[in-house]
Amino acid sequence: EDLCNIQMTVVIREGPTSVLHNYYIIQTHSIHWYFTSALPRSMLVAYPLCLVGALLDRRIVPYVLPVTLFVVLYSKLPHKELRFIIAAVPMLNVSASLAANRLYNNRKKSGWNFLYVLMLGAFLASLGYSAVSFMASYSNYPGGHALKALHEADSSMKEKVLHIDVLTAMSGVSRFCENEYPWRYSKEEDISIEEYQNRNFTYLLNEHRYVSGYKCLFGVDGFSRARIQPRFPPLSLVKVPKVFAHGNTGDPGVLSLDWPGCP
Repeated sequence: EDLCNIQMTVVIREGPTSVLHNYYIIQTHSIHWYFTSALPRSMLVAYPLCLVGALLDRRIVPYVLPVTLFVVLYSKLPHKELRFIIAAVPMLNVSASLAANRLYNNRKKSGWNFLYVLMLGAFLASLGYSAVSFMASYSNYPGGHALKALHEADSSMKEKVLHIDVLTAMSGVSRFCENEYPWRYSKEEDISIEEYQNRNFTYLLNEHRYVSGYKCLFGVDGFSRARIQPRFPPLSLVKVPKVFAHGNTGDPGVLSLDWPGCP
């Protein structure tokens, strides 16, 4: 079950969930997205350095040009993901390393020392951004944490039916997280919040704090935003309840368990 807490979106959402929720429409980006968003966010300071490396050392151009054309060709596709062009990143990093090496070797020369200091500052900024991104990513899967907590809280052998809504499924829940009998899972979509009380679900995992016919058992926080503060550390992550677990009020076995309650 720990796998569900560290998974990324490498596994494409299964079955009709992808179609009904327009997965491919959501992932459609402009033609320049790889060059103006995906590569800058993944490479950080190495992105501008790879351009500098190609200018300073023409020997790298025959290696950088093919991978650049590779990214250009993939840019023609409307459905874009970083994993489609991730193979281009290592060669771009080679070009960036050549630029960094040139700046380091000439750091004592007039004019180059400023560029060298600028590069060091960019490295520190990239390191800080990577640390914040890592912490935000770790807190970005409340659905997986909620499902694991629900499994641990109810270990009875009575059959249970759990409904998982779209937000929960997109924030850490996949087939890898599911248990065998007595757990059954439903990802049926387009169920209104009023309709839940007419369904025979034992538990719900969804984004709603209040659902008629169900008791809110606990909530799981997820990443909301980063906040600048006038103390150390200067940047903190703001978390808010994202996913809520609900139990059917008509099931005495559920209500008899010890639940922390919702915030």
